Amino acid sequence: MSKARRQIGDQSTKGAALGLCVYGMVKQNFDPMLIALLVPIISTVFAYISTKIGDPDLACLFIDKPDAK
Repeated sequence: MSKARRQIGDQSTKGAALGLCVYGMVKQNFDPMLIALLVPIISTVFAYISTKIGDPDLACLFIDKPDAK
């Protein structure tokens, strides 16, 4: 699978996870302003986790880290 397809899959997965987080917060009657404040924070956390799991330059979970030389 190409890096481009993996990147698309990664962004879609993180978008779906973010959507589930927002859905859960809405169902739990969180304040809308709090949800609006948390969305970019959650998004940043997902990107940070991606740099630790996958390629740090792409913030992608599904593309392996480059080999250290």
